[in-house]
Amino acid sequence: MSSLQRLMTDLTQILQLTSQQYKDEESAKLGAIDVYYLEAIYQLKQPTIGKISRMLGQSTPNTNYHIKKLINLGLIEKRIDPSDHRVTHLTTTEKYANSIKTNEEFWETLQQRLEDEIEPRDYAIFKRVLGQTVEIVHEEL
Repeated sequence: MSSLQRLMTDLTQILQLTSQQYKDEESAKLGAIDVYYLEAIYQLKQPTIGKISRMLGQSTPNTNYHIKKLINLGLIEKRIDPSDHRVTHLTTTEKYANSIKTNEEFWETLQQRLEDEIEPRDYAIFKRVLGQTVEIVHEEL
């Protein structure tokens, strides 16, 4: 294993372990596609089930399956549109907002420590190289 591969693997594993610390038992049951739905609902701010299905290229039954799972975990809820009772909107819950807040606090703390402990010039280079690394990895995938 190359030294770069070892470093990137170590960083990935540490970040995964860290993110597991902030997950409760129910959130640990989420699969990758569940997280994908959850993030889409959060970003779109009250989308309908149909909009989520179309955006993610999924069938309505498949979308309904994941929506039901997220509702049962308390991460999203359905809300009837007050102007058209036939339309249902999806929203994330306070439970999800709290998990995002905890995650953001971790990243803010990490950034502050990096800024405090690494020379400004080195930190700027690190951010630039990390950004370029992400771009290259995306291109390779």
